Order: sequence, then C-alpha cells, then structure tokens
Amino acid sequence: MSAATKTVLGWIGESVRRADGRPKTTGEFEYASDLHAAGMLWGHTLRSPHAHALVRGIDLSAALTIPGVHAVLTHEDVPGRKTYGLEFADQPVLAIDRVRYFGEPVAIVAAEHPEQARRAAERIVVDYESLTPVADPARATESDPLHPGRETHVIGHYLDDPRPNVVRSMRIVHGDPSARGEVVVEGTYELGTQDQAFLGPESGLAVPDGEGGVDIYVATQWLHVDREQIAPCLGLPEEQVRMHLSGVGGAFGGREDLSIQIHAALLALQANRPVKMVYNRQESFTGHVHRHPARIRAEHHATRDGRLVFVKMQILLDGGAYASSSTAVTANATSFACGPYLVPNALIETTCVFTNNPPCGAMRGFGAVQTCFAAEAQMDKLALALGLDPVELRLRNALEPGDTLPTGQLIDGSLPVAEVIRRCAALPEPPPEELPRAAIRLPGGAGNTTRGEGVRRGVGFAVGFKNLAYSEGFDDSCAARVRL
Repeated sequence: MSAATKTVLGWIGESVRRADGRPKTTGEFEYASDLHAAGMLWGHTLRSPHAHALVRGIDLSAALTIPGVHAVLTHEDVPGRKTYGLEFADQPVLAIDRVRYFGEPVAIVAAEHPEQARRAAERIVVDYESLTPVADPARATESDPLHPGRETHVIGHYLDDPRPNVVRSMRIVHGDPSARGEVVVEGTYELGTQDQAFLGPESGLAVPDGEGGVDIYVATQWLHVDREQIAPCLGLPEEQVRMHLSGVGGAFGGREDLSIQIHAALLALQANRPVKMVYNRQESFTGHVHRHPARIRAEHHATRDGRLVFVKMQILLDGGAYASSSTAVTANATSFACGPYLVPNALIETTCVFTNNPPCGAMRGFGAVQTCFAAEAQMDKLALALGLDPVELRLRNALEPGDTLPTGQLIDGSLPVAEVIRRCAALPEPPPEELPRAAIRLPGGAGNTTRGEGVRRGVGFAVGFKNLAYSEGFDDSCAARVRL
C-alpha cells in the first residue's frame, strides 16, 4: 500500500493533543525572546519623537563613545535598497529625509548589554524640523503629499487616484444605484485603531555566517515574503538570507510586516556578531501595523415587508504613514460592505488615505470587520424602523446559492447563511445574573464602591462575512466532497 492510499485509523471525532502543548504548558517551549547565541550583542532602536518632521542631520559621535557599543547605523549604512513593504516598497528601513509617524525608526545600535545600547541611542543627536502632521483622514486629500514623488513606486492600478495622499480608492456599482426603497435608514459609524496586542512582543536573532550571509531567527507569519523584502535591503541574493521560524507568541496579522528583521541583520553584518533585538510593549505598539480606523456613512433602503432594495456605503480608511497591505484591506472592505445579504442594487465607495498616524495593515478580518460593524448596525436600525425582529429581517435577506454579490461573483456553492442564523437564534440566552455577586466579579473589582446596580446586560445578534483567500482578482470560494 502506498503512502498516498494508506488508511489511517482514528483521529476523526477525537481530541488530538497538540504537538507543542506540553512544552508550552511546562515552560520548555522556546519563543523568539528566549533565543541566545554565544557572543551575542543587543540591538536597540532610536525612534522619532515627532509624527511629522524633516530630518536635517544626525550626529552619532557621542553614541560611539559609550563603552560596549559595536555599531551605530543610519539610513546611510543600508547597503542595498533603502525601502521595503508588502505591496510596494515605500517604508524606509531607517528614516531618510523625513519621519512620518511617532515612533518611526531613525537609527539602530548594537552593544554588549541592552542598557549600553539604550544609552547609546539616547546620545544620538537628530536635527528635526517639525512639520504639521495630518492626523485626520478626512483632511488627508486636502493636505500636502506625505510621499512626494510617490509615482516612483506605483504598482499597477493601486495608486490610480489623482488626489494627494490616497493609497487606494475603489468604487462598486451594482444594479441600479438610483433605486429607492419605501423605508430608509442612515448612519455614520466611527471605528478607532485596534492593536493585535499579542503576548510575545517582536523579537529575533540575526547571526552572520562569516561568508557575507546571515541567518535570521524570528517570530513571523511569512518567512519567504520576509526574505523577499530583507535581501534587497541588505544587498544580498536571497540564498544568502536564511530565515528560521522561532516560537510565535501570537500574531493575528501583526507579524505579516517586517519589524526587527532588517535592523538585526544590518547590525549583525556590521559588527560580525550575533545580534538580538526584543521590543518592549511600548515599542511593540509603534513597531507593527494596526487595524485601520474607519469612518463609514451608510444608507439602507428596503420595502415595507423587509426586502433590501439599495445599499450605499461611503468608507474612509486611515492607512497611516505607509501602505503595508492597505490596498488589499481596501478591497476587502469594499467587497464585503453589504454583508451576507442579497442586495440587488448597491453603490460602494471606499478611499484609503495616508496620514501621519502609525501604519495600518493586517489584523483579523482584514477590512471586512469594519464594514461588517456598519452593515449589521444598519440592519438593526432597519429592523426597528420596520417593526421586525432583527433575526427575521436577516433571514428574509440572507444570501443563497444562485445569488450574485455586488462584486459580480455568482454564488455557485454551499452558502448556509439562513441555517447559521436559525441555529444561532435557537441557542438559549444566558441566564440573568442575580445580585449581589462575589466582590471579585464586580465591574472594577472588589475595590469598586458600587455593586453593579447600574449594569444592564443585553443580547445582540450579528452575522459576519469574510473572504477565504485573496481580497480580489478572482472568485473566492471553497468546497469539499467527502466520501465515507
């Protein structure tokens, strides 16, 4: 019997132990922050105290006098391409002539001890000329370009909007956008920045191989995509940059972009010693991308018996200082704006802009979460206006096989939206919680002077809707045929 046809007994319906379950519970599992190498140096990053400023000069002389320091580097020491990025290379390895967000890396240091590296970074003198930051995404297209000469890194149709500071804009017109319903509800929804807040902050170890190459041990989500960005910046062929996945302490999209990888490798190659870098929690918040804040204006039209007629969405996404995966997030937000409902007519307009806020990129849901919030809030408003049960309204409009999405995709596979809604609605509601409660369970803990008298509990109902694979480019579906 070949390996391909070998019958495996068991597993189905069984609770299988995770291979890493025991070492993680006993503390034996090695996360990226546990890495160590003989002769290892420690890296530290000097970050911008300004959200927007020109860099007029950098003086490293005082930093180089700190005992134990082996390397102090700026953008001038980057041997290859000085920028990187997931969709296109617009983010400097180290700030070149300006900084575009608070916490942007400006210089890096390697020393024998992390405290020596930190003190050396504090001695670096940077001459900044402060500029007015663009903090409100609604004003971004009326402000001066944050990326002058951006046409030098345009890829395909991604930067096709002539307005300044537009990462990407999209428009979907489906059916008849002039259609109107008997009942109309409108709403504006604001969603702020969210951080993945994974337990293990960014950390990694770069080890030079003595032949000009480097081994990078890091907690990441995309080893090969990392290497595709790292190698050009180091001025090395990809085969001389070897990536090793270390223990990952959570990710949720926040480790798709680079953080310490290029910096640690630059320091290791310069000092010819292994270099370890570990972010503290504050650095982690500024050192990786976040979920895009959004401002969404929605308009839903329906018949009096609760059938959707027309949906209009105007979506503004804050991409922050650099593009990251904003182009794909824009596509996701646009594609799933109407929710898992049959919408015969729709007009969806989305704009993602550059600002001087921290860069935004991948996080669980990847753009679909923001519009889902607005769409589901609208469905609740519509149910109230119609005098319908919110669950019943969703059932009347649930997508079915054979329906067409506003993107033009025909649903030709399984789509149990109504079944999921019914099964969730049939679940028992949580029992009411009686007062008094144990003090430790009170809002604010035992030290709270109240006893929860003002707390009210409610039950909400919402339906999520998200892609399986890519944000756009071809139909997104998945099916499996099982023979028993």
